[in-house]
Parts: sequence; structure tokens; C-alpha cells
Amino acid sequence: MSILQETLRASAAALLSRGADELLDLDTQLAVCVGYAALTRDGVPVYEADGFAIEDAWTARDAERRAAEEPEHDWRIHLVALRDERHYRRCGDARWLLYERGYGLS
Repeated sequence: MSILQETLRASAAALLSRGADELLDLDTQLAVCVGYAALTRDGVPVYEADGFAIEDAWTARDAERRAAEEPEHDWRIHLVALRDERHYRRCGDARWLLYERGYGLS
């Protein structure tokens, strides 16, 4: 197999697997040990996690239940940890799509 074929094959595989990483699993906890985790509606925090009370943290499923009550608003989930940062936007029933990723607080 040529280098070009290998490159195209690897690129196609990366693009096909990309979708799984971009959607937030509904069982994900909205919590980070050190950092910031929140659910916002139109930019205003509705839920903010206390980093030391992880057992009481909401999940994305809890956020979805809350967002489903008022679907006309702009709902977002923010997970900002030390070395990773992910921001998701609600884009339909039970679909939270990654719209920004960063390096976190580091």
C-alpha cells in the first residue's frame, strides 16, 4: 500500500470515529475535581458543581431533563478541568454536541 493510500485510510478512519467523541454521553457527570463544571441557560448558570461533592453531581441526563422543560433556550454544558476543557451545546433531544475544546486551566 502506498503512503498516500495509508494516509487517506487513516484520515477516513479518524473522520468516521470523530462523531463519537463530539457527542456527550448522558451518563457523564457534570463535575471536575479541580476546575469548573456547569449547566447554563442563555449564558446564565442553572447548575454549578462543587468539585468536592462528586457523589452529588448531576449527570448530563439530569441536565437533559432540565433542558427538555424549556427547549427554546440556549443550553450548554461546560467542563473545565486542569488539562482539558470541553463545552457542549444542546442540539436536539438528548444530543449535546461538542462545540469547543481547550487545554483547561493549565
